[in-house]
Amino acid sequence: MLTIQIKNGDNKVVAVINNIYNLTVDDEVNKGGKLKLKFPTEKRLQEKPIKKGYRISIAYWYKINEVVRLFEWYITDITIKSTDVQIEADNWLSYLQWRIILDTKNYENTPIKTVISQIYNELNSNFALPILLDTNDCDTPITKQFDAWTSFYDIIKYCYEAEPKLIARIYNDNGKNILQVSKNPGEILDGVREFDVNYTRGTNIVDWSYKDTMDDFYSYMKNAEGQIANNEFNNETKLIFEKYEEEGALALPTGEPLPSIAVSRDTDRWSFNIWDRKNIRLVTGYDWLPLEYLGLIQSRKVTIAPNTWIKAEIKISEDYKPDTNILDLMLQNLRKK
Repeated sequence: MLTIQIKNGDNKVVAVINNIYNLTVDDEVNKGGKLKLKFPTEKRLQEKPIKKGYRISIAYWYKINEVVRLFEWYITDITIKSTDVQIEADNWLSYLQWRIILDTKNYENTPIKTVISQIYNELNSNFALPILLDTNDCDTPITKQFDAWTSFYDIIKYCYEAEPKLIARIYNDNGKNILQVSKNPGEILDGVREFDVNYTRGTNIVDWSYKDTMDDFYSYMKNAEGQIANNEFNNETKLIFEKYEEEGALALPTGEPLPSIAVSRDTDRWSFNIWDRKNIRLVTGYDWLPLEYLGLIQSRKVTIAPNTWIKAEIKISEDYKPDTNILDLMLQNLRKK
């Protein structure tokens, strides 16, 4: 059973939504997430407005007296029609796009954890953040000037572009929004998620897909620190994909792509957060695909509609590898200028 509440900035409940037409949630580490909700118009909503900036809270009654808080994000868009209301909300990582530094910051060979803590403390003192900084332990140094009016979100993005193993997430823990920035993923979950192409009815993974792409791929890189090449790939394909960056870490993309999975409704989809890890075992019918691995839960998409199955799609990766498009690449290049 789902419980959906709308709260104001003082955490006071202003509306409870009992009936919905549909609900979708997309959430991913290192990125802003999006929640979309459509529900019928109710009389009490006509008496008291829902405002952008209010919080939307979704909890799942897992067992009697056991409630799991799934999401608590902030509302960005409200569309009111004659018969229904549509709400969109963003996760708290995307909120950091709206919090900016007020003067130029120069960092010379400074650990990422120092940069993150300094920016967090400064912004929090200017106007309280609805987020608590927790794990922040990356020692990788960066040398970078962040101009005035740069957002905290873009500072975090630069850090994980300079340190490819870095991951940032904000998750809800007992009503508190927790920011973690680290190379060490979160909790390793109990159990194993399995798929067997020869016995699909007896597994708890309903589908899987595998995608290998040129997005953000290169086999040779050079910057002021030197150069590095993936000679095995270059020799095998007789191709070389070159990249030059004046700043940032000297590193090639790491990790092979791993299959994404879709889990059935009776699994533990409510009891994990993105950035946690889960043991996966796949018998796919393709001998060259990885069969067993400890995967990072990089993203999840939950789709809920009345009278239909609840569907949870989970992307698993050994290391974080973002799904990029041309707009992402353009914005990434602009940040480096």
